[in-house]
Amino acid sequence: MKVCLIEPPKFVSLTNFVSTISMPPIGLAYIAAAIREEGHDVSIVDAPGSAPRNYHTFNGEVRVRGLTQEQIIERIPSDVQIIGLGCMFTSHWVYVRELVGKIRTLFPSKHILLGGEHATGFPEFSLEQAPLDSVVMGEGEETIAQLLEHIEKGLPLDDVAGVAYKDSKGLIRVNSRRKRMKNIDSIAHPAWDLFDIQQYNEVNQPHGSSQGKFMPMLATRGCPFSCTFCTSPNMWTTEWIPRDYNLVVDEMQEYQDKYGVTDFQFEDLTAIVRSDWIIGFCDEILKRNMRITFQLPAGTRSEGINFEVALKLKAAGCHEFSFAPESGDPRILKAIKKKVSLPKMFDSARSALKAGINVGCFFIIGFPEDDYRSVLRTYGAIIQCALIGFTNVNLNAYSPQPNTESFQMLQRMGVITDFDDKYLMSLFTFQDFGAKKVSYNSRFGDLELSLMVNFGALLFYVIYFLRKPYRIIQLFSDLVSESSSNKSTKMAKSLFKDAFTIIKGKLIKS
Repeated sequence: MKVCLIEPPKFVSLTNFVSTISMPPIGLAYIAAAIREEGHDVSIVDAPGSAPRNYHTFNGEVRVRGLTQEQIIERIPSDVQIIGLGCMFTSHWVYVRELVGKIRTLFPSKHILLGGEHATGFPEFSLEQAPLDSVVMGEGEETIAQLLEHIEKGLPLDDVAGVAYKDSKGLIRVNSRRKRMKNIDSIAHPAWDLFDIQQYNEVNQPHGSSQGKFMPMLATRGCPFSCTFCTSPNMWTTEWIPRDYNLVVDEMQEYQDKYGVTDFQFEDLTAIVRSDWIIGFCDEILKRNMRITFQLPAGTRSEGINFEVALKLKAAGCHEFSFAPESGDPRILKAIKKKVSLPKMFDSARSALKAGINVGCFFIIGFPEDDYRSVLRTYGAIIQCALIGFTNVNLNAYSPQPNTESFQMLQRMGVITDFDDKYLMSLFTFQDFGAKKVSYNSRFGDLELSLMVNFGALLFYVIYFLRKPYRIIQLFSDLVSESSSNKSTKMAKSLFKDAFTIIKGKLIKS
């Protein structure tokens, strides 16, 4: 069958760091490889990667990076049989929903499906709001293979685990979830040949700090924890499965040879769970005498990191990683099921910094359980991060992601009663320092929450620069360099790059 997979454009705000990241879509690349393994003909429309410096507005209110909807549709092969779209962030659903509608108009008889974390959290909602035929929930490689087989043979979809769909009467059916794949070493490597990796590297805005030509990687899948605010338990369950680290290093060498990659951005949910695995991984890199850097920008656990492990990580090329305690208050940590010891985390951070690794941290303010005392304790933890020597702190407002435990609690309380576009877009602004947040905490108003988040970020960076004033020089030096010393300077570079491109584009149009 002829299958076209689409990576939709991304919303961009200059004051929303996550939105300025420009990374090859590893999830879609894995799905493309799985489809090709089954003998199907796969084409890709990578809207962000095909036009990374093209910015336009959506509904007159939000800036979008990538191809326009018309350009996307023009690139869909006329003889396509299956059209699949990814939607990781629910805030992007308002855009993807409209795109699906336009695709349906021009391809009325084709099977259109949706995958990703949004689809997994909101399968019925997605099928109700957009003219989709099916939704793939959770880990997708096995599910998409079976789904395509059933579509090709004209078989009913009621026995395809991990799928929600509209039946012949237009009724929505949600099948049971598929069990997690155990032998993840058997999964085909991402089909990167279908993407323009060079273009992503020219933009040079990876997730972590920029250390050269980069490539996203996954060494593990899933997370063993069940934080109440996180989509991982719904998307991946609570099972953490590592790959054979020898095969991970094989893949890294493959990308070195094929793409000239020197920096690897591991997008694992929780890369370091077992210290024996990470030590074996580092030893394998050292044994092969690889000249690389790698980073863990998405957050990892502190329990597996002591000075010995940190030295091994540094020797193997680890440049930077982040912890994600989310709160500085033990009461909140217990309420959100965040199994982390702050004293132990700070000890691990000291070990990593002593070994020469940059360390960042993620915090959230505005959990439903938060009060003024817990916010002050989070500020205290942020101050401690700055004094210890952390190189970045990412502070966000709380956002109720679809069908998380926290989201369901707010539904029962009557705080969330409608999934309208205001709710959907609030899931984008919670990371945006330039936008007013939406508070889901009865103690804080929207403006108050926005000010508290911005103050916390300001608190860190004032101490960060006052503690070591040379960092100001380092920041300006990085702005004119190809690389970045750490994630903070990379964030600043991304802001200036995007701002310059947008201003330049406006000047050209005028």
